[in-house]
Amino acid sequence: MKPAVWQVNASDLFYDLRAWIFCALALSLLTGTLDVPSSELIVVALMVQMTLSMDGLSISKEALSEGRREMLHSVVLCYVVNTGVTLAVGAAFMLSGYETMWQGWVLLASMPCAISVVTAAILTRGDLNAAVIAVTSTYVSGIVLAPLISFVLIGNAVDPLEILKYIVLFIVIPAALTIPLKRLRLGRSLKVPVINLMMALMLFLSVNSNREYMLTYPEMILIVLVAAGARLLALSLISSWMNKRLKTDRRSVPVLHVLCIWKNTGLSVSMCMLLLSGAPESVIPCFTCMIVESLWFSMYTEKESKRQAVARRNASASPSIC
Repeated sequence: MKPAVWQVNASDLFYDLRAWIFCALALSLLTGTLDVPSSELIVVALMVQMTLSMDGLSISKEALSEGRREMLHSVVLCYVVNTGVTLAVGAAFMLSGYETMWQGWVLLASMPCAISVVTAAILTRGDLNAAVIAVTSTYVSGIVLAPLISFVLIGNAVDPLEILKYIVLFIVIPAALTIPLKRLRLGRSLKVPVINLMMALMLFLSVNSNREYMLTYPEMILIVLVAAGARLLALSLISSWMNKRLKTDRRSVPVLHVLCIWKNTGLSVSMCMLLLSGAPESVIPCFTCMIVESLWFSMYTEKESKRQAVARRNASASPSIC
């Protein structure tokens, strides 16, 4: 029986994002700096990840027209709450003279939510319609808000039209690729490991390309890590308070909680490496937040799914009242 147990546990590692993150970090630091087109490879990895994440998603026009309040709520969480907290954290770096780090925080703050909002709904059996509405509203809003935020805060350091171009490309191309992908009927057993692999690849490339800086200035990496942790804690507390205050529907809580906390860090990493190539340190806040939020997401969804399973068992075990 022991070999069978080991086989199951080894198989589970393919679905555990934490294992992928650990491997990516270890390899990126233990290997030498690779001479590869990291920014281009990150773009490809993000395209694959977003395409697989969007595969099978659909929503009716009626749901969109009736979900205007939910759309506004999603935009507020992503572009008011998250953006505000992210800029507040990043401002400390600007005031301390780390201008390139500040630029990275700004690009992170300008991004729409992570596509994993949908994954959160699936893993926790949350409201999938709410997740699709949230992602749709923040990405459409991001077409205008992402270039605007970056231009207002860092000016011509990044061309707003370039940000607009990449935002549109990262929406249109994955959405178009899902059309032929539907015919393959890919199951979760295949999509989840590939999505995790793409996340690990993005993390490996972004960390490896900044390996020398990280090894030379470990104290700076520690400061960014603490800042990312403080940002996560602040967003988590604000989100929990808002959900209680607004009496959010129970099935929508995991969706809106992840939406409030997790920006599309992969997209921000791509933007920094493509548009701020002359300031390589700018990507450090982005991939640090990617690590912190990915680990948090894995633990949060696991906890929520277990809680939901216990609640279902208790409900089925309780005697019916006639």
